[in-house]
Amino acid sequence: MESINNWVNKLLVAYPDKTERIVYLFIFLFPIAGMSVRHWISNIFNILVLIGLFTLKKPREPLLKQEKIFLWICVAYFSMFIISSFANEWTKIQTYYLGTEMRFLFVIPLYLLIRRYEDSSFWLLRGALVGGFFLFGQAFYDVIIRDLPTAIGVYSKNIIGPFAVLIVYYGIYLFLQNFKIYKWQHLLLIFLSVIAALFAASMSGSRGSYVGFAVTGFASVLFFSKPRWMFAALFTISIIIVLFYQSSSIVKPGVDTAVNEVEQYLAAEDHVKDLSSTTPAGVRLEMFRTTMLFIKDNLFVGIGPGNYRSRTLSYVKEAKVHQAVAEYSHPHNSFIEVASAKGILGLITLLLLFYYPAYIYIKNYKTCKPTAVIGLIHIVAISAFALSDHSLVLMNNYTSIILLGMIIFLSSHIRSCRDHIK
Repeated sequence: MESINNWVNKLLVAYPDKTERIVYLFIFLFPIAGMSVRHWISNIFNILVLIGLFTLKKPREPLLKQEKIFLWICVAYFSMFIISSFANEWTKIQTYYLGTEMRFLFVIPLYLLIRRYEDSSFWLLRGALVGGFFLFGQAFYDVIIRDLPTAIGVYSKNIIGPFAVLIVYYGIYLFLQNFKIYKWQHLLLIFLSVIAALFAASMSGSRGSYVGFAVTGFASVLFFSKPRWMFAALFTISIIIVLFYQSSSIVKPGVDTAVNEVEQYLAAEDHVKDLSSTTPAGVRLEMFRTTMLFIKDNLFVGIGPGNYRSRTLSYVKEAKVHQAVAEYSHPHNSFIEVASAKGILGLITLLLLFYYPAYIYIKNYKTCKPTAVIGLIHIVAISAFALSDHSLVLMNNYTSIILLGMIIFLSSHIRSCRDHIK
């Protein structure tokens, strides 16, 4: 409680600029109110964008070349939505997705706002610590009190699970980064938040969160741990994964079922007729195969955003894919979604959007390690989530989570490493 009181006092006293104070308040509330009140993830993102638009004329430091490149990549990604939509005849479906796609364009005023304030990452990470306890409460209420099969929070298991995993690794980062600085009470608060978020992730039943936890954990150990701690860290993560697998009535059945369904699909000789293409995992693999056909037939600009189901029906009629695929509007993979909707050019812009910041982090890793580490953790996690969910690029709330974290960590890294970036 002492730490939280200190944060509140700092927010009220230490920042004479009212705009700065408001920005920090909304960033702090993002992991708390955003996951506790429906639509507040998107609303907080929108409010920060509006503040950024109103403060565009304020004096600021010139953008570095790397910052300009990142912002142009965001413009290019949005442009591919426009190009692909018109190339495939713009309809109401494209208008429906326009609001989400514009968030990638709104990165510009939002980034220009966030880069003014050096404590943005501080408030996001502290908000995430408090958010871990809120997620625990939501998961406990859903699974234990309401007796639901999984925790869904105010959105769905595919939001609460991955967001909880992000909080887990934000917390681990804070713990290790400040282990020699913080008092034991502060370290205990971080530890309990990590455990609380880990509980929420495990109760979500989200395969994306399980994959994200494992991939981010192993990547973090390999990239960031000291050699003498690497084996112990890998062993600890493996034990956690095994324990959750063996003890959870949600994790084990989900993993076992998914593995069996994949084996059945791979063993099938005719995916168009075999029942293995109708299982949850099998139909995902069949959707991926369908996407490869889309890319082959519409290489550069894709089939158009939102056209997945209508184009799939034509392939079903031609007996190229199983009819179960036509029951879905999107493939359950963000990279595959963008490749099918916007073609290879759209996929390239998405990869640049995700991994150009990673290139900046890696290039300046030795000189600015703390900010590089948290930035890379964020990118590794969202990359893992993207493998099993298309929502990262199609849903306002998920897109807001991805972009705000990316903007805050990138601006923090460039600020701390400004003298070393070339």
